[in-house]
Amino acid sequence: MKKMKHLLSQLYLLALLALPVFVASCSEDDEPQGEKMEIAGLGADNGVTVVTDQTIELKAELVNAKANISYAWAINGGEVSTESSYTFKSETAGNYTVTLTVREENNAATEVTKSITIKVVKPMFYVINEGQLGTSPASINRYDGEAWQYRIIEGLGNTGTIARTDGTYMYIVCKDQPQLTKIALNGYATIGTIELGSGKANNFCILNDTEAILTTTTGAYKVNPVSMTLGEKLDNTSNSKDICHEGNYLFILDGNTIKVYNAETMAFEKELPHQAVTGFARTLDGTLWAANGTKLIKIDIETLESKEVELPDGLKVFNDRYAYKLTSLQASVSENVLYIANAPSFSATDIYKYDTMTGEATLFFTAPKDYSIYGSCVQVDPRNGDVYLAYTEDGWGTHYLNTYIYVTDGVSGEQKAKLDYTGEYWFPSMILFE
Repeated sequence: MKKMKHLLSQLYLLALLALPVFVASCSEDDEPQGEKMEIAGLGADNGVTVVTDQTIELKAELVNAKANISYAWAINGGEVSTESSYTFKSETAGNYTVTLTVREENNAATEVTKSITIKVVKPMFYVINEGQLGTSPASINRYDGEAWQYRIIEGLGNTGTIARTDGTYMYIVCKDQPQLTKIALNGYATIGTIELGSGKANNFCILNDTEAILTTTTGAYKVNPVSMTLGEKLDNTSNSKDICHEGNYLFILDGNTIKVYNAETMAFEKELPHQAVTGFARTLDGTLWAANGTKLIKIDIETLESKEVELPDGLKVFNDRYAYKLTSLQASVSENVLYIANAPSFSATDIYKYDTMTGEATLFFTAPKDYSIYGSCVQVDPRNGDVYLAYTEDGWGTHYLNTYIYVTDGVSGEQKAKLDYTGEYWFPSMILFE
């Protein structure tokens, strides 16, 4: 009997000794709280809106990532990639569900997924019109991807030149009073105006939330865009036209001279040695460009060194020698390329691509027969790189009623759309993308 009790005691002791081992073994098998692999994001917000042909870079943003991860991207249920990142682009408007599935290879238990919706819409843009002097003031029309909205803003001055937007407001420049008008993009209500005592307005540059510069035929003036008040004139300016803020500097075409200012203090820095008649465009490599007929002015925005570059094949950058118009010199968003509206005579016709790295120029878009570019209507959509071109029928009088806007692929020059802009004396000055 004693032996039996002793044996039971030993068995009981062994069981107790084995219990911690069993518990420890379970603890090792269980994954600690908070260390499960998760997809924190896909590199874009859910519900983000892009335009057709606009690219958006998606990427797997993982938390507690495991080893030997596999990826599977799907669009509306169809797999499109097995890489850790994916470039989304669509030529068709609509809603697209993007789903990423991530798992540790050969371990389906680790599989996690995350989905977002991307909304693709047709490109919306504005056209700023000079208007018909003596008959109709400047105007703003909006294209919503399907149809035109005409004269969405009232009370503008005569001869519209340009407009700028900060995403909340639009600032519209007219040569005559009111020279600067601020409107809310939500509803298009007028917030404020500025009128000059003398001279005509040309261009406008937003520096930050409380500082901007208005260029006029009497010089460049500081503007408070919040209070819509005109400040002091910048030193050494007398007839200011095109303006550009790049890096630490502000570049102003004053007369035919490029003048450089400190962008923070507005102190005058230097005058570049090469003359220009129109500017500015910045290529991908960070170089700033202006133009003077058959020559380009190449500007280093850090050292402020500049040099002249002769254009090949007799190309001549368009510039209206009789009235101020915003520059038609534009830069690609995907290549070190300038788009040049060639002006063999007074008018600009064909568009060329000038490769700033090789110095070669190629025909980009052939002008419609008996049509020429009007105003500065060579504009690049920063969202997808498309180039918009406004062509008006050659001649006088009723010929000006016939205007069309062509949308072209920024790389190939292939025509993607032709928008009817006929029927009124719009005299389009600029195309603006929101």
